[in-house]
Amino acid sequence: MGVQPQQYSSRPGCTDNSAPICGSCCTVACHPTNTTSPKEHTTRVSKSSSGKDNASTYATDEEVKELLIIGAGPHGHAVMLRLLEPNPDFLTDKERHLRGEHTDRMRPINEVNKHIKNLSRGERATLRAKSKRSKKKDQSSHHPPHLQLSNVKKSTMVVDTHGGWMQVWKDNFESLQIKQLRSLMNAHTCPFDHRSLEYYAEAKGRGDELVTLKSLDQRDKHFKGPYQVPSTSIFNSFHDLLSKAYGVQDLVDNGTVLSINPRQVDGKSNEPIFEVEIAFGKETTSRVVKMIKTKRIVCSMGPIFRALEPPWLHDLPTGACELVLHAHQICPYLKRRNSEDNTDEVVRKILIVGGGITSAQLALLATEAKWCSENVTLIQRSKMTARHFDIENDWMGPQRGKLLEISGVWMLMTKLKETRGGGTIPPEIICELVHQSRTSNKLQVKEEVEVSEVQWVDGRFQVTLDDDSEPTSYDMMWLATGAQNHIDHYSALSHLRQVLPVDVANGFPVLNTDLSWRLPTTSDEEKDEEPTWKKVARKRIWVTGALAALELGPDALNLIGARHGSVRVARAIRQDFAQSKEAAILNCGIEQEEDDCDCC
Repeated sequence: MGVQPQQYSSRPGCTDNSAPICGSCCTVACHPTNTTSPKEHTTRVSKSSSGKDNASTYATDEEVKELLIIGAGPHGHAVMLRLLEPNPDFLTDKERHLRGEHTDRMRPINEVNKHIKNLSRGERATLRAKSKRSKKKDQSSHHPPHLQLSNVKKSTMVVDTHGGWMQVWKDNFESLQIKQLRSLMNAHTCPFDHRSLEYYAEAKGRGDELVTLKSLDQRDKHFKGPYQVPSTSIFNSFHDLLSKAYGVQDLVDNGTVLSINPRQVDGKSNEPIFEVEIAFGKETTSRVVKMIKTKRIVCSMGPIFRALEPPWLHDLPTGACELVLHAHQICPYLKRRNSEDNTDEVVRKILIVGGGITSAQLALLATEAKWCSENVTLIQRSKMTARHFDIENDWMGPQRGKLLEISGVWMLMTKLKETRGGGTIPPEIICELVHQSRTSNKLQVKEEVEVSEVQWVDGRFQVTLDDDSEPTSYDMMWLATGAQNHIDHYSALSHLRQVLPVDVANGFPVLNTDLSWRLPTTSDEEKDEEPTWKKVARKRIWVTGALAALELGPDALNLIGARHGSVRVARAIRQDFAQSKEAAILNCGIEQEEDDCDCC
């Protein structure tokens, strides 16, 4: 049986921004569910990311959505596009790597270039099914039929607390002033081909924005490239184009999921329905709570990290604690500083604690900031570990498939923890840190040192380190240290787990291969006791992103995890649509001539 969820009090002071560099948007409520009955809230007030009034797109009490996607980060985006793409890349990562070693087995380059041109031409060209001739040449196109955009707009809802595809991603990158990604150029949400971003950059004359990692010293038999990462600018441009080309740019509604309640239709049918309580709107004070009914759900929420609080924090007065920012609070703070006129608000000295890429980026940002006038000190308890990527090379090459085939959940969990390890920093950023600390009096970097005592004296932190140095005063402390993601932190899943229990291993749900909600490990006799409608419901709720690590691997949260997860989830959803009673309306085969359709 799954671990029983904790109450909302386990997340005090959460600002709903889960991590400085979040793989996808956090769409789970940070506050207790509104106790007022949803039926009392009937006003439909909310706007899409484009500012357009989307009231007409909300389901009425009688209307039932075919699909609800919770979270509009890279994971939700990748799933949506793979549902719409007539000829998607449904390769597993293992198959993709094997084909990469034989160019003649990959999709022809001219087809990828044609796809890039079609993206610029709009949704009609992008969503046009392949021709007969092309289908004969490509024997890999035998996959479930894609969904029609017109029907998706009518019967699918995407909700995200922050609104807009990948909005938190963009906001955090802007706040931290990150110029290039840590992920490779083949990691993105395009459903057609993993080389799409590369060819897009070339077609637009922006090839110089694919940055070669010059100091990459991890070349080995497990990893054979590519060795380029995209700039933040071209990455955002490409994904904005994808949203527009596939016609989903205005599909995201501002909404925070409060609860998910699976139940039996009519109390006697074997068909399940999900009643989802959603608070629509950006501001908590103006949100309208409404119950949405849907037949299928994709949970693509971002991580909800609980910061590991140091013991000295509890001894500080409340006013002092407000000046100690955890990782999930730093980006909102920086965003407010950038959006408001805070020229008179000067921070003299900042202490940053952490040994990963986020702490390093924050140190460089604060060093260059005019509002930090005197000193920035970065400390970490170990030596800086240089690594271009946040996982080992074994997981980035053809061996990835074998690593995920480890037998036993707990053996796999141990392997995942070993792979992630502690914080790492790309070599280029380490070089910049060293350069700044040597040439500037403003930045100081200390390794193998920890905070031993913190006192609040005359409105400042007096910090004592364990390196025998004299206590130093600071105005703010930023803790970019370790944090834990656990399914118990997702309050919106609490009721779902009561009705449909799931096994949990080290905080992660144990899912099926297609990332659907797996039945707990019990005896065969107990399995047969679960009603049929519950068994069907388990097959119609999928999880991708950070919570799918047991199936997707240590980079489940990252862009590669978004691609890997979307392949499994989109294929399962397309298959379920094709087999359902609604297939006659929703799949493309009913609206097109057989020769023009990519369904067969």
